[in-house]
Amino acid sequence: MLNKQQQALVQAIQQLDLDQVRALLAEGLDPNFIDPEQGPPVSIICDGLFVWWEQICEAYEAGKPLSEKEKQQQLQVYLDILDALIQAKANLHLWDAEEFYGPLWDAASSACVPVVQRLLDEKVDPNTRDEEGLTVLSSISQLFFDCEFDEIDWSESLQEERATLELLRQHGAKMSKELSA
Repeated sequence: MLNKQQQALVQAIQQLDLDQVRALLAEGLDPNFIDPEQGPPVSIICDGLFVWWEQICEAYEAGKPLSEKEKQQQLQVYLDILDALIQAKANLHLWDAEEFYGPLWDAASSACVPVVQRLLDEKVDPNTRDEEGLTVLSSISQLFFDCEFDEIDWSESLQEERATLELLRQHGAKMSKELSA
């Protein structure tokens, strides 16, 4: 069971309340705990990126894609909270309670290049496997395109999807079959 400060941090992250996140961390709260339903705080913020990604996808579907500036403005609070957690020494390598997804997978599944880049800069392993034995690159390729990375038809991808997968690849991410060989 989480203590009051831990509960407050989870709530602040969910509400994207940067000031509250910073205040709790400034009080010395250790961000390395696991909420039994949502995982560690770093996973909560990375999983929350899906809301940001949905807005981008909806804009594409409406024929009115967001500008890079609009995307960045909406993303900034996520980046700021992630940075606050990193500065507080959050373990970026913890996976959620089921040990199925980690922060890098969450960020990649939301095609969020800036957060993927930040996690890779912090040396998060892009070749960690999930419980099905899939690497992040293979899992995200399956999620976006129902095929392996080397079979993707890029003409059917959104620029964010391609940039995310290519960024992973540039940082040494392998397909599951490459690690099995």
